[in-house]
Amino acid sequence: MKPTAALSLILALSSSAAAFAQSGAAKSMEMKGMDAMPMANMNSGSAAKTATHQATGVVKAVDAAKGTVTLAHGPVKSLNWPAMTMTFTVKDKMFFDKLAADKKVTIDFIKQDADYVVTSVK
Repeated sequence: MKPTAALSLILALSSSAAAFAQSGAAKSMEMKGMDAMPMANMNSGSAAKTATHQATGVVKAVDAAKGTVTLAHGPVKSLNWPAMTMTFTVKDKMFFDKLAADKKVTIDFIKQDADYVVTSVK
């Protein structure tokens, strides 16, 4: 092959590769199959925020040894929960000073693994 013909062929292939990359076709090929990847468990690099919920109710039982409080609470709109009585894990032992049987309280709580954990008491 003559040097001019080889150079022409190289230039033609180079320009078509550049046009292909600019067209976005290369990008769509790179991303193909990404929509099938489970994205729900991926960390975006920043700490994922955990939803905080609030409930108001009456303390029915306190078990500081187990680190729990049982609360008869009203509806929790953020979770579409009706009023009910349930036991929560208490995150900070300091909260037990504010939790006494028959006392009306408002709590903030989060879901942590399988537990609902009190993060503040008002």
